[in-house]
Amino acid sequence: MKSIKKQNVIYVIFMIILGVAINRVISGISGHFGWPLYLDSIGTMFIAALGGTFPGMMVGFITNMIGGISDTSTFYYGTINVLIALIAGMASERGYFDKIKKVVSLLPFYLLLSILCSCLTYILFKFRVGENVSTPAVYFFNSKGLPVLPSQILGDFVVEVPDKLISLVVSFLLYKAIPIDWRKKLGKLSGKEVKKELSEEDKEMRNSLRIQIGIWLMIAGMLIVLVAFFISYKTYMEAKVAGFAEGAYDPVQLRTETLLYSGKMLSAVLGLLLCVVSFAMVLADHVVVTPLHKMAREMEKFAYDSESGRDKSVAKIQALDIHTGNEIEELYVAMSKTVEDIDSYIDKTNEQAATISKLHVNIITSLADIVESRDNTTGYHVKRTAKYCDILAKELRRSGIYTDELTDEFIETLTIAAPLHDIGKIGIPDAILNKKGKLTEEEFDTIKSHTVMGRKMLESTKNNLGATSYLAMAEDIAYYHHEWWDGCKRGYPERLSGTDIPLSARIMAVADVFDALVSRRPYKDPMTMEEAMDIIVEESGTHFDPVIVEAMLRVKDKIHEVVVKYSD
Repeated sequence: MKSIKKQNVIYVIFMIILGVAINRVISGISGHFGWPLYLDSIGTMFIAALGGTFPGMMVGFITNMIGGISDTSTFYYGTINVLIALIAGMASERGYFDKIKKVVSLLPFYLLLSILCSCLTYILFKFRVGENVSTPAVYFFNSKGLPVLPSQILGDFVVEVPDKLISLVVSFLLYKAIPIDWRKKLGKLSGKEVKKELSEEDKEMRNSLRIQIGIWLMIAGMLIVLVAFFISYKTYMEAKVAGFAEGAYDPVQLRTETLLYSGKMLSAVLGLLLCVVSFAMVLADHVVVTPLHKMAREMEKFAYDSESGRDKSVAKIQALDIHTGNEIEELYVAMSKTVEDIDSYIDKTNEQAATISKLHVNIITSLADIVESRDNTTGYHVKRTAKYCDILAKELRRSGIYTDELTDEFIETLTIAAPLHDIGKIGIPDAILNKKGKLTEEEFDTIKSHTVMGRKMLESTKNNLGATSYLAMAEDIAYYHHEWWDGCKRGYPERLSGTDIPLSARIMAVADVFDALVSRRPYKDPMTMEEAMDIIVEESGTHFDPVIVEAMLRVKDKIHEVVVKYSD
């Protein structure tokens, strides 16, 4: 398959050959000099630590297959050497081969494995003392009155403790002799180094499918082993029975011999099964689990909130470059195209939304200009007040005031909604709106009604066009921007006070009065900016929210720039 590169296959084969060679050479040296040690698993541990459990298991199994040519009993210990590789490979994944102390701490696991080996020896040699390196020690314990099996276990311990300790230390030194870049490169063939780089959450996501695959493979494999066991049992017994005359054999002895034979076959096949399952896990990891995990991780992290974020996410997904030669690759190609299309669709949608939003703003501003022009005020009034509101809101947030409300969205909406603060004036007669003299009490009541009319107009707009954030804020501003901070009767229409008045309306109150003071009206000449500021300060705490007035004083230079830029 495309995902299993030819170079990677060569690396794995080379590691297996190297591991088998190390096992055979060192065990041969030990046998030549008559050392009471096996030393036939150093290559198994080394390769398992370096390249993962699969190549390590293959080293252990093949080593015993070759040893079985000269010593048949060695063939049946293949499962033990496979389990030795499994322990070393799993330990290496968890960083045990990083320090010598951690490597030595694996010794108890191998001593437990030695007990299984002793039991196998006990069975293979028909419940008598086995003929191997530990035989002298076993005979010693047996001569002291211990039964054969306990003697075998203790005798094996005498040999296994130094044997496995030396094997662990030598395999650690060989592992450390390999340059770290090569260790990482070879470790990635089995996914060992990849797993080290993952977060705990990613490991959990990745391992869930691997565990499921492993469980089903083991179940299927064990079923095959059991079938093979019963077939070998039945075949061997039938063959032995056929070789005797009728009634010329001992059924109990025949059954015992058959069980021993089938047990040997089970031991040999079990080692092969573990190797096959390990290979299947590595293969599944490369062509199924890892590709799916990579796709799931990038899709989970896909950034929908910004154009740059989406572009980066699309680029990361396309950079995965997954090639498995199966349906996973087809899924990846389809997913890459889908996210690219989604990104393009969102960009187009955002462009259209921006165009519509801009159109809305222009319509609102134009409508506000028309309203303002009715009382001989230029359109600069709505531009200036919107600018004042933007400056004041940003200064309040910078100062740490009302930060819960003053979000980016709030400030942007405030700037859009501000021009509609006097939309209700469209219903005020021209004679009153443009009167040069002092208004009568009835005329002033009529003027004050523009807040109520503005609110009704915006409510009607919401009902017709649908509710939006800026229409809702515009409604608050239009209705409440003439309320007084202290709640006195000069405020209208509700005579609210303090923070009961919406923040948007309190900001607009300062902006609207200030601009009215510095602007020319049919009934007055414009004031200087200093004079207007003095009045605003004088009414701080009565007419206006004090913190907004203080903010205005801190940004009076910016306010002055707006006055100059948008002068009538």
